[in-house]
Amino acid sequence: MLTVQTVHNIKRGAWMTYYNGIYAVILGIVYLFFVKTIIKMNFKSIDAVWQVFAKYNPELSSMIVRVLILKGVLIIAVGVAIVYLSNYILKKKEKAAWVVLFIIGLMFWGTLLAVEIFDRNWYTIIAVLVGWLTFIIGMLLPLKYYLQRDQIEY
Repeated sequence: MLTVQTVHNIKRGAWMTYYNGIYAVILGIVYLFFVKTIIKMNFKSIDAVWQVFAKYNPELSSMIVRVLILKGVLIIAVGVAIVYLSNYILKKKEKAAWVVLFIIGLMFWGTLLAVEIFDRNWYTIIAVLVGWLTFIIGMLLPLKYYLQRDQIEY
């Protein structure tokens, strides 16, 4: 049954995931612009440790930089997908779009959070945790509506 409160929860959840996608795009841009800073934080020391590492392992250090840049581009791409799907839900209120958004967002934010926990960089862990929590809240608001069945089961 579609009540006014249900429609309100669907819109609130879609807007929350919409802004979560914008947050992901901004987070990806931060990753791109602050590659060196994030690398230094991951090395947990001063700039000299990274400089020594880069001097004696140039291939490995350039690969680390490229992986971090790729991570930033991936975050931007998934953020754009989240924005697009959230906008589609706001306009069409499709259950299939909600399911796709749920799967993409859950896999993306969960995986990114696990990677940041393995890196043990508290700044990026907190930034990704904020994104993960806002996505989960945005998905839980309209959950009751999307789980109800409209068709007859045989």
